[in-house]
Amino acid sequence: MQKSSPIIVFDSGFGGISVLKRLVDLMPCENYLYFGDSANAPYGVRTKENIVELTVAAITSLLPSDPKAVVIACNTATAAALPQVQAACGEVPVIGIKPDVERASAAEGTHRILALATQSTINSDSFAAQLKALKEKGDSNVIIPMGAPCIVRYVEGNKKDWDGVTAELKEQFSALDAPVDEVVLGCTHFPFAKEAIRASLGYDVTFFDAGEKVAETTRDILEQRSLLADDPGRGSITFLNSKNDPEMIRFSYTLFSMDM
Repeated sequence: MQKSSPIIVFDSGFGGISVLKRLVDLMPCENYLYFGDSANAPYGVRTKENIVELTVAAITSLLPSDPKAVVIACNTATAAALPQVQAACGEVPVIGIKPDVERASAAEGTHRILALATQSTINSDSFAAQLKALKEKGDSNVIIPMGAPCIVRYVEGNKKDWDGVTAELKEQFSALDAPVDEVVLGCTHFPFAKEAIRASLGYDVTFFDAGEKVAETTRDILEQRSLLADDPGRGSITFLNSKNDPEMIRFSYTLFSMDM
């Protein structure tokens, strides 16, 4: 590992680009290698064992690039495979992501919090442990987990089907028995769909996503290891995709340029 070594950012598809944007905003001088496993997406409907197998295989295939850190920019893959990836990467630090329910719950007062994620994340032991820890601390907020696979399809479809995604979300949100105060974006695709979520709810909410926290954690680890890039110029971003389709790469750049 050297200061010029890349930071690997991995996701099952394109959602992790929202985390990549946070990383680049915070550390623009670094070199990034983004890998999306679109050939096997979506991960949210797969078994835990299959997610572990796919995640470990994809990330270990990138280790010859001599990364100085690996970011699993996928809540589903983190929940299923973080320990296995850490073991496979040896001395290379691995940073995962999880729904930011803790920060949402820390807001003053009692709130209704909608935790949107893939069903696999919602069903994971990791998410259950988060909720249990909050309850043991005496947290009185109401946390409502909800799967929203239509958002993944919307984002990966270049955000073209506004009518379709808002209709499906409105139907899902109609099951809420009262308005919510906060929305936890528990999938890295979801920050690209905040306007669709807000429009479908019909009122304003506070959004929480963990991308900024992941970027800060990554920076702190690299600083502790004296591995932060010291070249004052802007670093590079390389997009790779398991579909090996030029259109996938073009779309990666398009999504990276979009506002969140």
